[in-house]
Amino acid sequence: MRRGLALALCAAIAVSCVGLSVGLGSVALGFHLIPSIERRDGHRAWDLSLSLGATITLGTQDSLDVTAIIDSGPTALGTTVTYCYDVTEQMKLGVGLTALWPVTADAVSAAPMFESFARASVQDQIGAGLTARLATTLPFLTVARAADRWSVLPLADLPSVALGGDIRLAPTGSLVGEMTLQPVITDTTTLIDPLGRVTDELLVLPMFSLFTRYIPVP
Repeated sequence: MRRGLALALCAAIAVSCVGLSVGLGSVALGFHLIPSIERRDGHRAWDLSLSLGATITLGTQDSLDVTAIIDSGPTALGTTVTYCYDVTEQMKLGVGLTALWPVTADAVSAAPMFESFARASVQDQIGAGLTARLATTLPFLTVARAADRWSVLPLADLPSVALGGDIRLAPTGSLVGEMTLQPVITDTTTLIDPLGRVTDELLVLPMFSLFTRYIPVP
């Protein structure tokens, strides 16, 4: 566990250093609450994940988002890199890659799982200092290493939808709240009181996120 936390901290520091050295757009510290799929002993557990991300400005319309994340287990360490292009002031498109390292009680796996995805988002200012945002993420290809070989994993996640709001608290800071709904293909008949069950083969899982965001003054 200590090794996992140390690696997460190193990844977070690296994210910030890259942003500062290239051209920092913003830095965001995120807290993510994810409920357990199953209820155990009459209670449903919640997982708290932490993330640290930086937006690196590449040009007038494109940027790179780099995020490091760790859950409360920890059971996994993750890093996501997303290339974003501003189609208009309200619309943004992006493609990205997530690397996920499983964590056990003894060590962090040396072979991560990779998932590629595409993302589209729209946003609009609905009040003084308040911006509403709607985004969808489409997973493409997921590969993992097992038994000394790389394999393509069956697609289990359907496109997710995220609804959020950005409250500008100061010229250099804002607070962002977000709810993400992730449809997942799985056999729900084997689960105990599954959360978000739609059919025997489909779940819709929620995640609630809160970000504190720092925006450097130009």
